[in-house]
Amino acid sequence: MAETMLETPCLGAAQTSTWCWNGYDIRFSQTQPTSSSSKPAVVMIHGFGSSCDTWRNQYDALAEAGHPVYGIDLLGLGGSEKAADADYSITLWKNQIFDFIQQVVKSEDVILFGNSIGSLVSVNCAADAEKKDIISGLVLMNCAAGMNSKFVLYDKRTSPVGKAISAVVFGILEVVLNTKPIAQYFFNNLRGAGNIESVLQNVYVNKAAVDADLVQSICKPAEDPAALDVFVKIVIGDPGVTPDTIMDQVTAPMLLVWGDQDIVTPLKVGYGPYFTEELVETRPNTELVVVNGGHCPHDDCPADVNAGVLEWLARLPVLDSQPVQAAKLE
Repeated sequence: MAETMLETPCLGAAQTSTWCWNGYDIRFSQTQPTSSSSKPAVVMIHGFGSSCDTWRNQYDALAEAGHPVYGIDLLGLGGSEKAADADYSITLWKNQIFDFIQQVVKSEDVILFGNSIGSLVSVNCAADAEKKDIISGLVLMNCAAGMNSKFVLYDKRTSPVGKAISAVVFGILEVVLNTKPIAQYFFNNLRGAGNIESVLQNVYVNKAAVDADLVQSICKPAEDPAALDVFVKIVIGDPGVTPDTIMDQVTAPMLLVWGDQDIVTPLKVGYGPYFTEELVETRPNTELVVVNGGHCPHDDCPADVNAGVLEWLARLPVLDSQPVQAAKLE
């Protein structure tokens, strides 16, 4: 029998395991420090269509700095179960992360690392009034503004004309994706190894990082019989609240890491300026590292990202001792 993605060892991690969450099988990975440490645990959350494998260059670097390191595949993505009956949302994944911290990590001092949608999940965790106290820091890499692009229909940064055009586009997309034969044809073409490699080559600056391991880590989950149903639910589902609407509830220190060549969440377009300019200028304990990379800077240019992250982590106890006042953005 062929090895499933759930059973596939995560790239770069010392150990890969399965955790049962609400009846679903969840794939996660970890690398522990070689000696005892009181440093916060790190939980790394990937983006759409991805997995904890994209953090392959962070496990050892963070563990060597004394942090217990965990990567987790969100329900429906990566090696985790493709649950066709689940109602996918940022809130669902937020609850998954909190339960993972409580049941597996078992720490009340956690730093969340996120990429794209994973960053948005991290922000939602850090804004949760009842549970956010266990989040001692956020490292957000090219943060998304929604589970999908439908957030432009509701956000304050898209023009009325843009909203009207987007409404038509998303209306057509929803009809197409809800027509199973058409959706299946589209998905079959999308998930091919050649197409996946081409897409990755467009979003990575370092083309050498787009290797066979990375391509397979994305292709293999898409082979699951329920992958199409999950894909459709995520693409046309509720995008969730945009980060600017909940940011005043986030009190944890924050490091923003942005790839300057990102074409998915560009540095100077859409929500890019909100994070890299407005937040950095107005929110205390918020810092920015810009690297020469694309949408997944941690895998695209890991040396620069790790250097910036480790320097910030070394100062985190000092940052965390400084009270964060919620910034009101104009």
